[in-house]
Amino acid sequence: MIHATRYFGAFAASLTLAAIMLSTPAISEAATAKKIAGYNFPATIEHAGQSLTLVGVGLRSKWFKKVYAIGVYQKTPIRTAQHIINSREPKVLWLHMLRNISGDKMRAGIDDGINDNVSAATRKRISAQVDKLKRAMPPKLTNKANIRFAYAPGKGVALSFNNRTQAAFRGAAFMRSVWSIWFGRRPADKDLKRGVLKGK
Repeated sequence: MIHATRYFGAFAASLTLAAIMLSTPAISEAATAKKIAGYNFPATIEHAGQSLTLVGVGLRSKWFKKVYAIGVYQKTPIRTAQHIINSREPKVLWLHMLRNISGDKMRAGIDDGINDNVSAATRKRISAQVDKLKRAMPPKLTNKANIRFAYAPGKGVALSFNNRTQAAFRGAAFMRSVWSIWFGRRPADKDLKRGVLKGK
């Protein structure tokens, strides 16, 4: 009788563990650097006094031309779009340009991404910040330039070009809206989103 009780107790415990594993989002394996389109993204970076882990990398292409590579870093590296967008923890979107494009094209991409993925009510609330973001874009984004959107809770999003901060934006709603450009329901590039979520 005692043996049977122990058996069923162990069986129930194994079922509970299996259920937990199935319900847990995909978590990145041990941090490793990743290379895409000839550019290396390190396994970890420092931001807001925290070590952030590379979740995955992706490639933005248009008309069969490579535009930029992106590395996504999070304090908690969980590979779901919901977590990447909504988590209120230190995190960074790191874009590495692979060709020259005009600032106007980047501004148009921001508008498209916000309009496609953000509710009308939120768009109205953050409209001044989106205008500020577009004004911060230079006339031309050059090949090999680096752009970072870096979020820290309580401080907001800092936009930098080649490691020099250009503008800052407060509020989690703005942060979620910017991250939604790449990871919302209608992302700027589906293959880019897919690549990051697969941990490429």
